[in-house]
Amino acid sequence: MQRVSGENHQEDLKPRCHVSFSIIGSTLDFDGISAALKQASAQTGRTGIQNVVGALTEDVWSISAPIGPLKPLEDHLLWLRSQLEPHVDYLAALSRTTRTRVYIGFTFSQEQNGFAILPEFVRLFASLRASIDMYILCNFGEDLNAGGVDINR
Repeated sequence: MQRVSGENHQEDLKPRCHVSFSIIGSTLDFDGISAALKQASAQTGRTGIQNVVGALTEDVWSISAPIGPLKPLEDHLLWLRSQLEPHVDYLAALSRTTRTRVYIGFTFSQEQNGFAILPEFVRLFASLRASIDMYILCNFGEDLNAGGVDINR
């Protein structure tokens, strides 16, 4: 059994987060969206393509914050705002014929955790008519104790 203790143990208990933005619709112009938003590294998927949860039912264009999962949520949201805010008019017009979504994923490893989304981010997402989808995973493994974390499980 290999143990991780001290500083690594504290890092294992830190919340992890992931933030992304998606445009969802039929027959999306992926190249046009990427060019308008200056996002050459966007991920795309066409209707019918298989992913981990099954076949896509609509086209999806998305970007994800290229920030480590241990960085604070605000860092992820600041990056996303810097990518979207210059294109609010374009995205607002696009949202009339597509759906826009902000995804926030969290993994917590302690019983008492929380997060807040500052009003300026909520206002931005509302101006884009974006839904805010949150996925929260609580990982209170039995292997957490004062001596460390069993990483062989």
